[in-house]
Amino acid sequence: MPLVRAEELTYDRIRRLDRHRSIAFLAVSGLEVHGPHLPIVQDVAMAQWMAEETARRFAEGHPDWTVAVYPPLTVGADELPLRGSMDVRPSAFHRVLLGHGASLARAGFGTVVVTNGHGGPRHAAAIEHACRRTSRRFGIRMVTPSIQVLHRVITGGRNARLEELLGRALEPREREALLTGEHAGAWETSFMLATRPELVDPCYRALGPLAPPKFRPLAALGGLLPPLRETADQLAGSVGWLLNAHFGYGGAEVSWKGDPSVASAEIGRAFKEILAEDCTAIVTDVVRGALAPENVRSIASDHAVIQPGFFARLALAAAVLAALLS
Repeated sequence: MPLVRAEELTYDRIRRLDRHRSIAFLAVSGLEVHGPHLPIVQDVAMAQWMAEETARRFAEGHPDWTVAVYPPLTVGADELPLRGSMDVRPSAFHRVLLGHGASLARAGFGTVVVTNGHGGPRHAAAIEHACRRTSRRFGIRMVTPSIQVLHRVITGGRNARLEELLGRALEPREREALLTGEHAGAWETSFMLATRPELVDPCYRALGPLAPPKFRPLAALGGLLPPLRETADQLAGSVGWLLNAHFGYGGAEVSWKGDPSVASAEIGRAFKEILAEDCTAIVTDVVRGALAPENVRSIASDHAVIQPGFFARLALAAAVLAALLS
C-alpha cells in the first residue's frame, strides 16, 4: 500500500501493516478567529496541507511504505477567545493527543507525524510533550516537525530560501511585515491566498500592522531577567490578548497580529514550498535514524511553565512540602 486515506482502510488491511514501514500523518489544529479577513479554518487548512503534501513527498521517496493520511483533528488549546473560536483546556487537549497516539501505535504504525498550524504556547507544548511520551511508551517514532519549521520561518530563519524561491529580494516593507509576529498576518494571509483565495476577504488589503497589548507585569519581568526575555515577551502578549478579548484590556478588540496588507499569493506559494521541504526533510531524517524523535522540538518545549501538568505538579510539590514542614 502506498499513499492512502486512513479512513478508507479496512480492518484486514490495518492488521497487515508492517510496523517498520508504516507511517501515519495526522493534522491537529482548532477552528479559530483569524481577523476579519480569514476563515476560522485557517490553522486546520495549513496543518492538513502540510500533512498531505509531506505525506505525498515521503511516499514518492518510499514506495515500499504504507503512508496513511488521517482526517484532521479539529481541536486545540489557547485559541483566541472570540466568538467562533473553538477551545478546550490544555489538559484535555493533551489527553486527546495521548489517546490518538496510543491508538495509532496499536494500529501498527511505527512512525506518526503530527502537523500543526496553531501557535498557542500550551497547544504547541502539549503536542510536543505527547509525541515524546507516546514514543517512549510504545517504542514508536511520533514527532511534530511543523512547530519547529513554522517558528524558523516566521523568525526570519528561512528568508534566504524565500527569496530564492521568489527569484527576487524581499522589499523592505515585506521583510518588516514578515518579522512582526503572526496571527492572520502576512504569512497566514499569503498561505490562504495561494491555497483558497476565494475564502480571503478583500478587506485584508486595507488592514495595517496590529499587535495585541502586552500584559505589562510579564513584559517587565522579561526586562529584569534576560534569559527569560523571549518567553516572558510571548507570555505577555498571550495574556494581554486574553485580557483584551475578555475585558477590553489595552483598548479596542484585537483579532489579528502582523500586517495582512503585505500578503500575496506569490509569497504564499514560496511559503508552502518551504513548509513542505522542511517537514519532509525532518521526517526523512527521523525515519533514517539520523534524527532522534525526542530531538524534534521547538521553543514550545523549552520552558516548564507551559508544559502539560506543570501547575498540578507544582501544587502537589507544595502540598508535600507543607506536609513535611507541619
